[in-house]
Amino acid sequence: MARTLTAEWRELRVGAGLSQAAVSRSVGISRSTYARLERDEAMEVGLVRAAVITAVLGGDLSIKIYPGGPPVRDVAHVALLVDFEARLAGRWRVTHEAPVGSAGDKRAWDRRLDGVVSIGVEAEVALRDLQALERRMQLKKHDSGVTRMLLVVRGTRRNRAVLRELLPSLRGIFPLGSREILRSLAEGRDPGADGLVVL
Repeated sequence: MARTLTAEWRELRVGAGLSQAAVSRSVGISRSTYARLERDEAMEVGLVRAAVITAVLGGDLSIKIYPGGPPVRDVAHVALLVDFEARLAGRWRVTHEAPVGSAGDKRAWDRRLDGVVSIGVEAEVALRDLQALERRMQLKKHDSGVTRMLLVVRGTRRNRAVLRELLPSLRGIFPLGSREILRSLAEGRDPGADGLVVL
């Protein structure tokens, strides 16, 4: 990644007709230090400095994190998914960490249920940014081709308070509630819509 970044810096600099000395002056480092960075010989470049160099060169630094292997889940997350799976009928084929999209896509559903329909399941022990979570889930639903998506949430006092506050807006995205969904899944039926399950 560092090699890719420094190669892109060089391309931007040369494309802009800037010298290493001009860039280093703008960044506030010596020309020799910048030259080492561009040759990927510096031991480490901090995130802030990398963003400054990229901006000086007329670019925007963007960082995205993808799962890099089998996820390390905390005990509470695993317990929530076990509780959820215990409520399923045997007719559902359950895939753990089900890939989304093409081979290069590193996103995954926590669980994917395949039966009369395909359902992508995300589990959250502690609710944080529901708007960002909903966007990620909508993109996963679109890219994975599942028919339904379910958000499974641990029923803690804090989570219930968050859900009470946001329920009116969430109903447009997750129209079905826990009872309807769990009854359908226990009977091996299509719930009929996306939904929110609190366990």
